[in-house]
Amino acid sequence: MIYLADAKEMKSVDSYSIQTLGIPSMVLMERAAYATAVRINALLKERENKKVIAVCGSGNNGGDGLAIVRILHTMGYDASWYMAGDERRATTETAMQLEILGRMGLSPCGGLEALKGAGLIVDAVFGIGLTREVAGEYARTVEAINASGALVCAVDIPSGIGTDRGQVLGCAVKADITVTFGENKLGLVLYPGAAYAGKVFVENIGFPPTAVEQAHIHSFAYEREDLKTCLPKRHPYSNKGTYGKVLVIAGSQHMAGACYFSARAAYGCGCGLVRVYTPCENHDVLLTRLPEAVMTLYDHDHVDLKALEESISWADAVVIGPGLSTDETACRILEHTLKTCAVPLLIDADGLNLLAQEPRLWDLVPEKTVITPHLGEMSRLTGQPVSRLNCHLTEACRDFSRTHKVICVLKDARTVISDGEQICVNLSGNDGMATGGSGDVLSGVIGGFLAAKMTPLQAASLGCFVHGCAGDEARKVKGAYGLLASDIIQYMSKVIR
Repeated sequence: MIYLADAKEMKSVDSYSIQTLGIPSMVLMERAAYATAVRINALLKERENKKVIAVCGSGNNGGDGLAIVRILHTMGYDASWYMAGDERRATTETAMQLEILGRMGLSPCGGLEALKGAGLIVDAVFGIGLTREVAGEYARTVEAINASGALVCAVDIPSGIGTDRGQVLGCAVKADITVTFGENKLGLVLYPGAAYAGKVFVENIGFPPTAVEQAHIHSFAYEREDLKTCLPKRHPYSNKGTYGKVLVIAGSQHMAGACYFSARAAYGCGCGLVRVYTPCENHDVLLTRLPEAVMTLYDHDHVDLKALEESISWADAVVIGPGLSTDETACRILEHTLKTCAVPLLIDADGLNLLAQEPRLWDLVPEKTVITPHLGEMSRLTGQPVSRLNCHLTEACRDFSRTHKVICVLKDARTVISDGEQICVNLSGNDGMATGGSGDVLSGVIGGFLAAKMTPLQAASLGCFVHGCAGDEARKVKGAYGLLASDIIQYMSKVIR
């Protein structure tokens, strides 16, 4: 598991290390510069043009850049710098780095026009503290870096990218690699920032664990090695009831795909038994495609709510919504489920659309219910335009979770999960998964993990990660263009073993 820090949290780690623990700022700067120089050396080792120019601001990010120039010079590189910031406003550490370079007899490059001759440019203009839009001479500097044709290494974060949301602040440097320090940053994993960062390297520069702990970093992401410890355990002395029972309330007349995908995915993540509550018309399809599922069928025009209630009481977790439709019958089914469900619940797709149509139903939603809206569904739930939600993913997810006391899985290229306090950003998955049925698969995976007695936040976060990892495995074989929801299910066995 990795931390994803925002600007305030990372500054807290830095200031605690320096002011409370007494680690000299210059020591941290030197370690950051050396780690970056090593990465640059590896990148340029096989290239002919080894000329490096660091474009530096007057803050400590600029000081990092100047120290990188000095270290690369000692490694034999033709290294120089360009001061984009005002030297008269340089921080103490940056001024010291300039003095050292002067004593070594090194001098800056001629100006921005020199960037076109560089093999690599070090972007050390702003760092993580930037909050305003890049304009004026700084904007021209960013444009010159991007137009240079050189490789670009960003120091800590590409200049112009917001640390907390990954937004482009006017304009931003497009880096080939980013070397960031201590912990990864939200702005480096959220889009569009992730697209500007290139390959990200997180370097340990000596922040003590106590400095990180006191910052209370509230965002995290899973890594592949976490699957070894986080997945539900299998036991030799067990049976199908040991691994949970999921009820999938899904599908509508002659629309069996969504309930099939959810039910099949629940089995795929280790669930012992899956029951599907769906219209009679879907019987033959489900019997053919998923004979392992128990079926409870209903007549769309005469719904047997007692059978629904019995199915809910049988389950360890309930998934409702995929392909359900938003007609009066579906609304009755959702309302009765909300009134009677006493086990962990996930609401997806048409279940969310019904909540948007009938806000009164929110009063019936149990606390810690998992909801899985994509941006369009979230827009209908909140009344906010997709364009705003897209720019405030973490805040929108966390605030909605906090207000409605649910676990929100806000699906996008970077899915964000929150319980109102913690935030998980899912780093697995790929654009090939933008295909019909993929979201239904996700609801089944999370439902299966809920039935396995994971906490709702754990089930939602790990479910998203496993779903994305399975999609990544499928893409290796199927490619991005022809990837289907059924492929995601098929390749879950490569992830969950």
